[in-house]
Amino acid sequence: MVIENKTSFDQNVFNALKPVTSPSVTKFMLFITFFGSFNFLLPAYIALVIFDLFIKDKKLFLYIMMIGVTSTGLMFLIKFLVKRLRPSDPLLHAVNGFSFPSGHSFCSFTFFGILMYIVWKDLKLNKAGKWILTCLLFAIAFTIALSRVYLHVHYASDVLAGFCLSVAWLTFSYWIITAVRRYQLRRIPMPEIAEG
Repeated sequence: MVIENKTSFDQNVFNALKPVTSPSVTKFMLFITFFGSFNFLLPAYIALVIFDLFIKDKKLFLYIMMIGVTSTGLMFLIKFLVKRLRPSDPLLHAVNGFSFPSGHSFCSFTFFGILMYIVWKDLKLNKAGKWILTCLLFAIAFTIALSRVYLHVHYASDVLAGFCLSVAWLTFSYWIITAVRRYQLRRIPMPEIAEG
């Protein structure tokens, strides 16, 4: 869609959102889109790192920092390579930078995906509680992504790409972290058993 400039999907999504466009919905979308911005996510990552310093797996804070930094670098690299222009009729002030992929979508799904991982790994809740929290976190990230399309600062394909890229990057990061942990465990010397 991006390379061949096929816009039918994006235009259909814009058309589907027109009936719900109103000043009150726009005000809400301007509020929710803040939670996918650098101004929110940077302090949120710092708070999450500090929180992780006090839980059982103290190395997790290092992994979170690495995922946050590398995901941001990856996003800007793809934006630079693709150089897709943003929609020409935004509902807010002009936004700088390229459109593909949506940084708010990618960074939001990545951050809230990390929170989902922590919910399942470290929070002492029953499965029902964990599923409720997981669905809530996903709903927040989804609404942030939707706000970018509603506000006409991204195409729907930008947001979809941001989500897919986030899932791929989190999966790759989890695979790397698991491999590193297994390697570290193999290098830990076993205690010697005294004879006699």
